[in-house]
Amino acid sequence: MNKVNTATGTGAEGTGAAAASADSTGTMSAARLAELREDVTKLKVTGGAANPERLAGKWGIGLTILGGVIAFVSWWSAFNSGEIGGILRSQIMAAIGIGISIVGIVIWIRNSITRYLRFWVIRLVYEQREQTDRLIEALERKTGA
Repeated sequence: MNKVNTATGTGAEGTGAAAASADSTGTMSAARLAELREDVTKLKVTGGAANPERLAGKWGIGLTILGGVIAFVSWWSAFNSGEIGGILRSQIMAAIGIGISIVGIVIWIRNSITRYLRFWVIRLVYEQREQTDRLIEALERKTGA
């Protein structure tokens, strides 16, 4: 796919990549990056006490710890039990504890990457806008408009 060089406006293959690598962001110009940062700060996402993702992340950590404790206590109970019924009950509780830990880990991972993915999508939109602007400029120069 042809890229338009932001410095010269040419549409030759590979020239856009050379100009983009000169930027600190890789593909976004300094003006677009400043606009992106300004718009992200305008969102005023405080992440206060009512932030459901932060709360869910804490729940994920808590469930992971709780599940680990349940699994360890159940293992210890089975280790010290002399009868088969007690061992089987402890194994079932240990499996439940491991399941709770896995659910906690999944909740924590999901909520910890959400903010990064939001920023990534916003940045992708701005990069697409910049590419569209460069394409329009190149087409206008080519047609002489």
